[in-house]
Amino acid sequence: MKKFRLKLVVAFLGGSLLLASCGNKSESDKDVLQHDEGMAHDHENHSHGGVNEDREVSKNVGDVKGDLSFILDDYFSLNKSLVKDDASGAAKASEGLISSLKDLKTSGLSENQQKEKDEIMESAVENAEHIFENAENIKHQREHLVSLSIDIKDLIAIVGTTQKLYEDFCPMADDNNGAIWISNKEAIRNPYMGSKMPECGKISRIIN
Repeated sequence: MKKFRLKLVVAFLGGSLLLASCGNKSESDKDVLQHDEGMAHDHENHSHGGVNEDREVSKNVGDVKGDLSFILDDYFSLNKSLVKDDASGAAKASEGLISSLKDLKTSGLSENQQKEKDEIMESAVENAEHIFENAENIKHQREHLVSLSIDIKDLIAIVGTTQKLYEDFCPMADDNNGAIWISNKEAIRNPYMGSKMPECGKISRIIN
């Protein structure tokens, strides 16, 4: 009987720690959300998609300089598939994303911004290709989503968008190093944890 009670206590504590680590969005989190386009772009080092490591990105303070809607739609479809643990669907969405990335047309970028955009696009295509080529390896897909999400974030920073978007953060993703993803929904749907913990994470900032 004592052993049974001990197991219950351990299970309860383990679940509590997972929820605490997850950092689910609370009412207090909502209160501190700010429209903070001017915040610095911090880049953690990741083991995949090394092109975007420590990348500094200029911020677009003028007009929108390109249509990111197709890229974002494919990226959101990719994330939606990963939330459902659908590696095949994620690969299919990535195939569309690769095409949308290559079709992007921009205008009005400075010479420096153009170089930055080219660097981002190279990294984004590479990460999307890895996700596309690993339709039976969802762990590898999620590893490349870490860097791809930074690529998408930086692309938005340079090109701009009229969409209201959310930068979400999961502290447990990327082997507990933490990782971001971009969403067009306020509700948390975590592509890194999938069906195991779909609501793990919180909104770290609002874009637009």
